[in-house]
Amino acid sequence: MSNINELSGEMIRDAIDARDRYELLREAEAELHHSYKGSMRFERRADKEYLVRTIKGSSTQRKSLGVRSPETEQLLKQFQAGKARVQDRIAGLRQQIEDRASVLVARGLGRMPVLPARVIRQIDRAGLLGKHLTILGTNALYAYEAAAGVRIGSDMLATGDVDMLFDARRKLVVGGDVNTKGLIGLLKQVDKTFYKAVGRSYTAANRDGYQVDLIEPQDHARIMREGERGMSDVEGDLVATSTDSSKWLLNVPKFNAVSFDEKGLPVPLVTLDPRVYALQKLWIVENDKSRAPDKRQRDAEQADLVATLAVRHLGLSFDDSALSGLPNSFRELIDKLNFEESSRSSSW
Repeated sequence: MSNINELSGEMIRDAIDARDRYELLREAEAELHHSYKGSMRFERRADKEYLVRTIKGSSTQRKSLGVRSPETEQLLKQFQAGKARVQDRIAGLRQQIEDRASVLVARGLGRMPVLPARVIRQIDRAGLLGKHLTILGTNALYAYEAAAGVRIGSDMLATGDVDMLFDARRKLVVGGDVNTKGLIGLLKQVDKTFYKAVGRSYTAANRDGYQVDLIEPQDHARIMREGERGMSDVEGDLVATSTDSSKWLLNVPKFNAVSFDEKGLPVPLVTLDPRVYALQKLWIVENDKSRAPDKRQRDAEQADLVATLAVRHLGLSFDDSALSGLPNSFRELIDKLNFEESSRSSSW
């Protein structure tokens, strides 16, 4: 297809090298968060000193590890040395990623616009990406092209928003900024001009009109029982809206990849399996007659393009039992997708 251009071997090697370092960085950051979060120090209480572990950002998570002794002094040294070691590793990996960013841009691998990339990295840092939030819409195409080792034509990638699927089936339990400021507060840390759109409780927009939409699968029983649900209990936070085409999406396979933004920095993406994406787009074309004709045309083109990527470049099959959870109205559309099957395996 004319909208799919394969990467050269050098481009693929550069991308793999940068992704490898990014994965090491994420592992180091996870270790820092789980093993070395907060601080540890001796504090005097009455006539004795106690080793106290305090979790950063929490006034209640304080734990005494015992009175001062050779054992607790050694525990403090081990904590400080371990934390310094991980922080040093993080700093080194970040520098390596930044040093390679300009190379990726020069290679044409810097793909995603900076603002949505920053938004997605922010929700990932908050621990929401892939757990409570899944990327929908056109931004998912950056994940598919990254995994397939290709570039999609820019006309297919143009979008002015980020759609996020919210899993509202269970209570969101988070801390830090999301708990105290809500999703809207998290977005304001990316761009302070983000605000909740008037008349659309599910949309945040910035001064340039860029939008972030919060969507939940249509579940009338849950909504009647519990009401509309937002990301937090913070007043003025976004409240998810529901759509017919998103009804089944929480139970379908997810797809993970790492793309790069226009500055060459990595962007983690968790989105729908590309086969599901293609079928959902075609379902919209077939069923949503109120959608503008130009948007329906683009939906159809994206459906065919992503189906081709799934089969020809990612080696996926629409006969996979993993898609059995989709409704018949989705699976019946497979024969209407316009793609060519190929035995060529993915270059990754």
